[in-house]
Amino acid sequence: MAEEQKQQQQQQQVIVGTMQYRVTMGETDAYGVMYYANYFHLFERGRTELFRALGIEYRQILQQRQILMPVVETACRYMAPIVYDDLITIETAITNIESRGIRFDYRIIRDEAVLAVGFTQHIFIDPQGRPVSFGKEVLEQLKAKGLIQEQPQEAKPPESEEEVQEKLKKFVIDKIQNPEQNN
Repeated sequence: MAEEQKQQQQQQQVIVGTMQYRVTMGETDAYGVMYYANYFHLFERGRTELFRALGIEYRQILQQRQILMPVVETACRYMAPIVYDDLITIETAITNIESRGIRFDYRIIRDEAVLAVGFTQHIFIDPQGRPVSFGKEVLEQLKAKGLIQEQPQEAKPPESEEEVQEKLKKFVIDKIQNPEQNN
């Protein structure tokens, strides 16, 4: 059973979204460098916009289904400073969906330079804090939108991470630019 789950996870495609963001003075310290905790706010913005681009609004899930997604683990690796007025790009990827949780990976870049990388791991819970199984529904929604496709067992060797990211970026950008095709 565990082997079958691993194979299924390996067959899932990564979904990547991007958004641009300009750093404000209020997000920086006295030296004009972004305060380290604000990177997690950028992760949240990226995650929210990725869901919106995919046609899944978190507020709608919260209100209609009463499903919450608290962060249970997070990390950020700071590689170069982000400063006031930088125009940065936040790349957000759904890298794993399980029945009771979801993982997002992030990359913050400026002019091709990687400034930070990180991740957040979330679980699905009800308003009383009990874990609920919701990952399968998220997968089904993404499959119904054509964002995840089942791959046959004898699939060709996996593409490089860069090729997959580039294809998925193009796909998400196309979805944003052509919202009438999102249904």
